Amino acid sequence: MSTVDLDGVLSDIEKDAEEYLASRDDGTLVIGLSVKGERHIRCLRSARAEHAPLPDAESVYEIGSVSKVFTTTILAVLEDQGLIGLDDPIRKHLPKQLRLPDEIGSITIRQLATHSSGLGSVGKQHQRFIDEELRGTEPPFGVYTHYLRYRKEHLYADLETAELEYPTGQGWLYSVIGMGTLGHILELVTGQPYEQLLKETICEPLGLTDTCYSLSKEQQGRVVHAYDRAGQPCPNWYHDVMLPQGGLRSTMNDLLTFTEANLKAGIDGDDSVLSRAMRRTREEHFDGPAAYPMPDAEESRDFIQGLGWRGLSHPSGRAWWHPGTTLFYLAGAGVDEHAQVGFAIVSSHGRSLVDQAVLHPLQQDWFRRACQ
Repeated sequence: MSTVDLDGVLSDIEKDAEEYLASRDDGTLVIGLSVKGERHIRCLRSARAEHAPLPDAESVYEIGSVSKVFTTTILAVLEDQGLIGLDDPIRKHLPKQLRLPDEIGSITIRQLATHSSGLGSVGKQHQRFIDEELRGTEPPFGVYTHYLRYRKEHLYADLETAELEYPTGQGWLYSVIGMGTLGHILELVTGQPYEQLLKETICEPLGLTDTCYSLSKEQQGRVVHAYDRAGQPCPNWYHDVMLPQGGLRSTMNDLLTFTEANLKAGIDGDDSVLSRAMRRTREEHFDGPAAYPMPDAEESRDFIQGLGWRGLSHPSGRAWWHPGTTLFYLAGAGVDEHAQVGFAIVSSHGRSLVDQAVLHPLQQDWFRRACQ
C-alpha cells in the first residue's frame, strides 16, 4: 500500500469510526494499523462523552475472545515441545476419574481449537448460572459474574453430561466450553496456571507487559470503563476456568506487538519455538462453509479455519482474523502476511453486546481495506 493510499484508508476508517460513535454516548474506540512495521493509531471517543476519557495506546481494555488466539498459540508451542498432540483425545489429558461419554472423551485437541468438536456454546451448568443472573435470582443482578462462578468442577460436570449439537468433526459451531476446555487442558499438561503459562510462553518473549488477566494497581488506573445511562462505570467481567477462552485484558500497543510478531514469524524464517507456533496457528485446517454445515447463520460467512484464527479471503491473498466481545467491550485482531499489515481494535460502550452486530462487520471491513 502506498503512503497516499494508506492516508486515504486511515481517513476513511476514522470517518466511519466517528460516525459509529456519533450515536453512542460515552463510547471509546482505539484503532491500530501496523503497515510494514510502521504504526498508525487513532484514539477516539463519543463527541458528547461526559464520563469516558479519551483513550490512548496504553489504555487497558477487555479483549474477550481475542484471548483465544493467545491460547491456541500456547497450544502450538506445547505441541512443538512434544507435551501435547493435536490429535490427542481429550480424555488423555483430563482427570482419569471423570466419567466422560465416549463421544465426548474422544474429541480431539484439534477439534476443540477449530470449533469442530460438536460441543455447544456453553455447558448446562454454565447456562444455569447465566439464566439465574438474567432472572435476577443471583446477585449482582445482570450477567456479570457467571464466568467467575463457573469453576473446574462445573466444567467437569458439564463435560460428563454434554450432548453434542452434531457428530464430532461433521460441523462447525463456535464453542466457549470447547475453547475453555482446551485452555484448562493446557494447565493440566504443564501443571501451571494459565496466566503464568501465557506470561512465560508469549508475553515475556514478546515484551507484552499489559496482556494479562490480573491487573496491578497501576494497570487498573489505565482501564477504560464503559458507562451506564446513569453515568456509573460498568463492571468488568471476571473469570475462573473459562479465562483462556475470553478473559484477557490488553492494550493497543500490546495487540499490535502481537500482530507484528505473527507477521515477522511468517516472513523472516525465524525458527524459534514461538515463531513456529505462530505459523502453525495460521495453517488451514478446513474451509468452513465448503467442508462443514454452519448451524449458526451469523457465523456462516466465508472463512478458513486455523487454530483459533479464521482466514479471510480477499483480492491480495489471505488474511487472518479474530473478534472479541465481552459485556461492555469489543475487540479484534488481524494479520496479513502478503500486505504486511497488522490490525487491532479495542472499544468500550455500555451496550457492546448489542453493538457487536454493527462493529464486528465494520472492523473486519476496515481490516480488509487496510490489506488491499
